[in-house]
Amino acid sequence: MQRGANDFLGTIGETIARNRPYIERARRFGALGLAPLGVLAAACGTIFVPLPWNVLLGVLVFGAAFVVHRMHEANRKIFVARQVAHGLLAIAEDCLKLLSLEGRIMCISEVGGQLIEADHADDLIGVDWLALWDGPDARRAFERAKAGESTSFSGACRTMNGTLKWWTSTFAPVYGEHGRVSAVLCKSRDITAERNLIDELRGNARVQKDMEDHVDAVFWTATRDFRELLHVSSAFERMWEMPMSALEADQTAWSQSVHPEDLPALRDEMRTAVNTGAATQSYFRLCLQHDRTRWVRADIYPVIEDGAVSRVVSVCVDATDERERLQELHRLANTDSLTGLANRNAMMDALVKRCEALAPFAYLFIDIDRFKSINDTAGHIAGDAVLRTIARRIAETLPDGAVAARPGGDEFTVILPGSFDQESIERACRKLSLACHRPIEIDCKSVTMTCSIGVALYPEHGRTPEALFISADMAMYAAKRAGRNTFRVFGDREKDDLARAHLEAQLHGAIREKEFVLHYQPQYRVDSGALVGVEALLRWNHPQLGLLGPGAFVPVLEESALIVEAGHWVIREAVQAGSQLALALPQACSVALNVSPKQFRDPRLVSVLRHAIRRAGIDSNRITLEITESALIDNVDDAQVVLSNVRAMGVRIAIDDFGTGYSSLSYLARFRPDVLKLDKSFVDNIATDAMVRTVVEGVIDLAHKLGVTVVAEGVETQEQLDTLRDVRCDKVQGFLLSRPVLLASLMMRTDAEDAATVR
Repeated sequence: MQRGANDFLGTIGETIARNRPYIERARRFGALGLAPLGVLAAACGTIFVPLPWNVLLGVLVFGAAFVVHRMHEANRKIFVARQVAHGLLAIAEDCLKLLSLEGRIMCISEVGGQLIEADHADDLIGVDWLALWDGPDARRAFERAKAGESTSFSGACRTMNGTLKWWTSTFAPVYGEHGRVSAVLCKSRDITAERNLIDELRGNARVQKDMEDHVDAVFWTATRDFRELLHVSSAFERMWEMPMSALEADQTAWSQSVHPEDLPALRDEMRTAVNTGAATQSYFRLCLQHDRTRWVRADIYPVIEDGAVSRVVSVCVDATDERERLQELHRLANTDSLTGLANRNAMMDALVKRCEALAPFAYLFIDIDRFKSINDTAGHIAGDAVLRTIARRIAETLPDGAVAARPGGDEFTVILPGSFDQESIERACRKLSLACHRPIEIDCKSVTMTCSIGVALYPEHGRTPEALFISADMAMYAAKRAGRNTFRVFGDREKDDLARAHLEAQLHGAIREKEFVLHYQPQYRVDSGALVGVEALLRWNHPQLGLLGPGAFVPVLEESALIVEAGHWVIREAVQAGSQLALALPQACSVALNVSPKQFRDPRLVSVLRHAIRRAGIDSNRITLEITESALIDNVDDAQVVLSNVRAMGVRIAIDDFGTGYSSLSYLARFRPDVLKLDKSFVDNIATDAMVRTVVEGVIDLAHKLGVTVVAEGVETQEQLDTLRDVRCDKVQGFLLSRPVLLASLMMRTDAEDAATVR
């Protein structure tokens, strides 16, 4: 039995000897103590020998089981530690390496292998890592880590492919048995991109400094509230002529040199840039020593970050030469090259400012009388000399604050500030007239000139530059009409002329916008009261004044060429209305329309009339042209040709306003009209004046003998109508019977209603 126990102990001993490496490894990692095994060994050697073999066997079995359990626990912890280490190496973004005490790579992370550009991380095992570096920095840091110190350094080394990279490396000592450093852990980060960026920024900063030192522009950066200057370039000292130390001591020192008149506008532009997020520009003056001034142009740029202005950058350049050139260009653009006075543009600008100021002033228009004779007899050089002399005299005559200009030709204009009555205006104009009238010596000849002056007062004669210019110009022409060498203030006659000119301008728009309309005044037979025709009368549907009769605008039409264009429109509209009237009221046999003298002389009259008749599809004998005596006798031969062409179309001819002109009764036989229209001046007195009645009766008898129909116009009383019936007048028209109405209203009338109205 004793021998069997010894054999078993031998077996246990062999087992312990066979597993001793595991026991030693567990002890090194601190996972298993050796006390139980010592106890077991001691027991095997001495204490447990005398014990009974069964007790000893139990102790040995227990001890063996305990040892095996502790070895399994140690292996499990080692496995977990290895997995954790492997995971950390896999996710690390830096190059992780374990270096031996000789500096060789024992293991390296996969990322590290990629950063060093190795095909496989395992290829780097055993590589002398310290040999990859140039210089002593890597080895010094490594030696300090071997000595137990955590260190770091930065440097450059080449990868396996020869690429030069910059790294920052950190060393940590790894402790082994007995607390001694057994290896060095190294973490290296690739900082090549950062290093290149730093080099680039350094280069940019160097370039920026070189530029700031050699460029005259001032670059500055400020916070968005402008309370702090973040950067100011060195050119500030040259432009502001102020040391940078003064700006460092007081950041508002720059503004103290800005001209007081310009500083508010500059600050407004700076605030605008911040508030709008858009670049702005401002010009201001710097007040320098010795009463010198320097113009500066500031371009202000807001810097936007995260949707908001974070700071403001500005570039200031010397704009003195630029402003001087602009001022010279402005002077040239606003100065009359011949006389040196202001030109038309400058005068209009001055008028605008005066009108905006709302202060009274006088505007004078001066025209040199008979100046054309100087150019024609003495030449343009002499004429220019006269203009220069008069311009100088006008400028010398004017008080302070006045402005003189030469708009062109031989015309001058003057602004005289202040209020003026008739006496003060007369005094001012007399001084100007005397200055112009003094003899002028030209090429040993003495020339004496006079001038006509027109005066317009603000605001009485106009509140705008254009209105004042027109008023003064019209007053000047009034002075011309008064015999020249005098002055006129814009008055009632000029107001009427101005109103007519304004009306003419409006009439152009009336034709373009189709504001004209036709009203039709019915004509009735005297004997039966039947509606037999109408006369087309022009009206103007004014957009502001409403419906205007012909007396308000036809005279202006007749004085201008517009009467011809308007007359053509009347022909087309009236002929078309005659076609509609013929269908609605067959007994209304004619539509009469007036033709002005200018229209009668227009060569297009016949063709326009013919085209209108064809387009309307109306019988031409339903159309009557009413022509005044004056239009016929101005040129009898031409008038006869026109009448022949009109009559050849079948259109009837009426002589309008008969008895008011100077024609002879012989013209009735020569022109052979179809209708005579007695003027209203005869009709007005026909019931009360026997002589007028006799004349009218004689005209009607003569007309009937010539086969001419007589129409009396302007019938307003029953007595007039009765008298006209007694003298056998054929047709009548007037307010007694009907006012002019629109075509639609006329066609709604019945024959019975018309007859009842006449009776």
